[in-house]
Formats: sequence, C-alpha cells, structure tokens
Amino acid sequence: MTTMYKAQWKAMIRDTILKELRSKTLVFIFIATTLMIFLCHALLKLFISSNQGTAPMITGANSLSIMFTMINAWSVIIAGIFGISSIRSDFKDKIIYQYLSFPISRTQYMFSRILGTWILVYSYYLYSYFLSAILFSVATHSWAFHTAHLISMLLMGLYVFLIIFISFLYSMVAGKIGAFLLLISSVAVISISSSSMRVLAYSEYLKDLTLFKVIGLLVYLFLPRVNYLTELASNVLSKEEITLNIGLESLHLFVTTAFFLFLADQLVKRKNF
Repeated sequence: MTTMYKAQWKAMIRDTILKELRSKTLVFIFIATTLMIFLCHALLKLFISSNQGTAPMITGANSLSIMFTMINAWSVIIAGIFGISSIRSDFKDKIIYQYLSFPISRTQYMFSRILGTWILVYSYYLYSYFLSAILFSVATHSWAFHTAHLISMLLMGLYVFLIIFISFLYSMVAGKIGAFLLLISSVAVISISSSSMRVLAYSEYLKDLTLFKVIGLLVYLFLPRVNYLTELASNVLSKEEITLNIGLESLHLFVTTAFFLFLADQLVKRKNF
C-alpha cells in the first residue's frame, strides 16, 4: 500500500468520524445514554439500600451483566442508524460526487465509510460499558469488571461491524426507513431461523416442507448468522456451557460475510451515484 493510498484511506475514515460527530443525533444519543446509565446507577443504589439484608446478593459483576445485555441491544439500533446514514448523508449534502472525483476507488469509499462508522459506534459502545462498570462498582462496593466481559466486548465489536455493513448495504437499495426496517427484520428472521434449524438433524431439513420452513432454511444456509456472535458473547459473559459448534458457525459466518462484502463492493462499483 503506497503512502498516498494510506493517506487517502485515513482521510476518508477521519472524514466519516468527523461528519458523524457533527450530527445532532449523536449528541442526543450520547446525552440520553449517559442519563440512562446514571439513572440505572441511582435505582441500583436505591434497591440495595431498601433491601439491605433481605435481597439476593447483588455484585457489581452480575448487575453489570444485566446492563451489558441492555447496552448490546441498544447498540444494534445505533449501529443501524449510523450505518444507514453513513452513505445517505453524502447524497443529502450533495457531496457524493466530490468524494468520487478524488483519486479514490469506490471500494475504498465503501470500506472507509464502514470502518469510520464502526470506530465511532464501537467507541460509543465502550464508553457506555466502562461508565456502567465504574458506576455499578461504586453502587455495589464491588469490582464489576471481569475478563469474560472483555471477551464479550470483542465479540460484540465484530457484531456491530456486521450490523453496520448490513445497514450500509440496505441503504443502497432502499430509503432510510425502509433500510432500517429491512435491518430489524433481517436480524429477527436470522435469529428465528437459527433457533429453529439448529435443533434439526441434516436429514430433516427437506422433510415436511412448508413455506415458512423453506424460507427459514434459505435464511439459515445463505445469510450471515450474526446472532451467533451475540449468543456466544452471552455464553461467555454468563459463564454458561457453549453448545454452539464454534468451528462450523464461524466458517459459515466468514464465508457468507465475505460473499456479501463482495456483493456490496460490486453494487457500489456499478451504482450510478
């Protein structure tokens, strides 16, 4: 990679981050999240003081685990919102043609937008987590952080990236609301199909076919099973036995994601901006 190419790549990623940092939506989300975490901290302190000696043992670690689940769910929505706006705002501000007039490829444009958005959203995710860890440690007078949380955070970082990528892909073929609805629907359908198909033996896939089973089978075989990452993160966090086939699930996720990255790249190259 040449020095000029590296500079262009870094400039586009930096531009993506700065563009979103100027967004009023980000400011609102940041303030709302901070207030929510402080409110949960206050409620936790109130609960502990009101049930002193009678409530089950509450530690910083188990209270943070609950908050961790809430942060994960909320971060999916945030990733979707910013993943969709990462390219649509270029059209809204009519600067897409300026970017493409620079000596950068459309592939570079796509990945720089995705990576820049991921850095921003994942930084927000880490901020939410560490603020919660500090406040919950204070409220419970016990250390909230443990290594399982670190592993879960790394898995969720990959999950956030995939959600942003899927949002980016949908934003090129649908409007803002349509792309967001497609994202939420896709995540839900993937989760349902995975839960349904995993319990079946391979020999049962083609038995008693119905329309819903055909749809579930197609989704299970050909779409990235992004819920695999959240399930694995949850298992690690709660120290539950991991029953997932990590090798097979990881391979499927890698292959299907690589295919859709290739598809998105081809779409960007052929799209008449």
